[in-house]
Amino acid sequence: MLQTQTVEPATLELLRKLQQEPLLATFNLVGGTALALRIGHRKSVDLDLFTREGFDLEEVKSMLVEKYDFKVSFERQHTLKGFIGGVMIDCIRFNYPHLQAPDEIDGVRLESIPDIIAMKLSAIVQNGTRIKDFIDIATLSTKYSLDEMLQFYVDKFPNANIVMPAKALTYFDEINFDESVVMTTGKFDWKRVAKRLQDMAKNPQKVFSTL
Repeated sequence: MLQTQTVEPATLELLRKLQQEPLLATFNLVGGTALALRIGHRKSVDLDLFTREGFDLEEVKSMLVEKYDFKVSFERQHTLKGFIGGVMIDCIRFNYPHLQAPDEIDGVRLESIPDIIAMKLSAIVQNGTRIKDFIDIATLSTKYSLDEMLQFYVDKFPNANIVMPAKALTYFDEINFDESVVMTTGKFDWKRVAKRLQDMAKNPQKVFSTL
């Protein structure tokens, strides 16, 4: 069952419509919104749609512009980004193997939590500015140990250095603290999140209690 309280109704309706488009039939929802719809921990606003298959960027762009008034903000081979009614949309080819098969829940195709964890860790390594990535990993410490998360990372990205995400999780100097965060389970407390991440680094085999 989707945790629909985490996403605006219009955004969820848009997601369902987009995933019903034949040109987007292989695209699955990833990232923070996919995780929020799975575990219900925070509000999320963006729609990140990834596929392992190649796609005709011009054809997809034309369809989105004509049917959804899509406003392009960035495009290059295998990557299309923009906005539909104020909602940020990414359509990206991401040619890495699935750790687990994607799920379809209430008509929405979602990447698995292990896959989302691997991609979140990769995002933190590449760009440690997004506070929500850190929040998501800290929240998931109640389901997985850091060692398990790091295993997901190296399984999905075999050429990656397992040390990098372990270090990046406790490096906070680049984080943008102006980014809006709305938790569904209580008031957002960065100090608690930071302490959890540090505790994870000290106890990588531990699965923690509620954040």
